[in-house]
Amino acid sequence: MKKTLTLLAAVLAFVTTSFAQTEDGGIKWEKKSHDFGTIKMGPKADVTFKFTNTTKAPLVITSANPSCGCTASDYTKTPIMPGKTGEVTASYGTDGRPGFFQKSVKVTFDNGTTTDLIISGTVTTDTAPAGKSNELK
Repeated sequence: MKKTLTLLAAVLAFVTTSFAQTEDGGIKWEKKSHDFGTIKMGPKADVTFKFTNTTKAPLVITSANPSCGCTASDYTKTPIMPGKTGEVTASYGTDGRPGFFQKSVKVTFDNGTTTDLIISGTVTTDTAPAGKSNELK
């Protein structure tokens, strides 16, 4: 009997977890990560993540917290009605930060759902003179 209850609890936990991951709290993201590839140091690297509210109630983003001070975020401030879309923008400051980066923005909604959006890329300090190429010929 004890083994049956343990097995039942494990199956229930798996099904609950699987359902939550599929539903994502009623939020359908177009994408949850973005790779900028190789970008030049200096200008900010910006990307906008879009999502659709698949619930039957309005959703409000309560916060969008970047993982560090080199990343900024902005987001839709008004309630997102059912079937409508909202946005979260992540902006990475490349100036003075050469090399690979991977940062996140934790988005929290008023229904308790949280989503981590990931940005990554490699910042280069390409200093080749104008008209010159670093390509091998």
